[in-house]
Amino acid sequence: MPQGINNFDLFGPIHILAMMASVIIGIVFIIIGVNIKGTDLQTNKKKRNLRLLFILALVLVRGSRYVIDAFLGKFEITDLLSLQICHIDLILLIICLIRPNKVLFNFTFLIGIPMGLSVALMPGRVHAAPGTIRAILFIMSHMMLVMGPIYLAIVEKMVLKLKYLFIAIGFGNLFILTAFILNKINNTNILYIMSAPKGSVIENLSNIFGWPGYIFAMDGIAVTVICVVFFSYKLVVYFNGKLKKI
Repeated sequence: MPQGINNFDLFGPIHILAMMASVIIGIVFIIIGVNIKGTDLQTNKKKRNLRLLFILALVLVRGSRYVIDAFLGKFEITDLLSLQICHIDLILLIICLIRPNKVLFNFTFLIGIPMGLSVALMPGRVHAAPGTIRAILFIMSHMMLVMGPIYLAIVEKMVLKLKYLFIAIGFGNLFILTAFILNKINNTNILYIMSAPKGSVIENLSNIFGWPGYIFAMDGIAVTVICVVFFSYKLVVYFNGKLKKI
């Protein structure tokens, strides 16, 4: 039987290579996208096909974990109905890639990038069998959530708006409250706000702040990172505009 991992080497070679693999995939798609040429009709068709290929890459990376679970007899249909924020973001990102939408783009950029990046950077030390393969796919699937919105911003020239920053923060906090109520009613652990998953960075926060302190800590970190992502984007756009005028 394949072995699991109880002490994954954070920022070791496997961790770094898994992250870089998704970054490289994203960069390849971006380079192809920005170099698409032709009439408006031809360009739109080529970009649509490229977005569909990006979706295929997302599904293959994410779906591979489900295939492994099915092969080992661990797969449950409820895995596809998860209400964890990264799973929701994946679905919305796919919808936005099928048909670019400014509201979905802002959500996947402002919430998807911080959440995806945080999980990819801190994927936890515990990974079920086969541990190494699952860890790689877990990290890659979350880094793809980072590269997707960046692709939409660069290739499809979609734009972040300030009002969506406040909407994203408000929605995020409302979702936390809603998840807490649902958890109480259904005895679930949506967003891990009832208990921290073992071997994760959330468990470290729980050990430091206890419950519900670690929830407020996660929320504070999330709001801070969302703001950093938004203003970093605005700085890049600002300096890019300046460079074009030179």
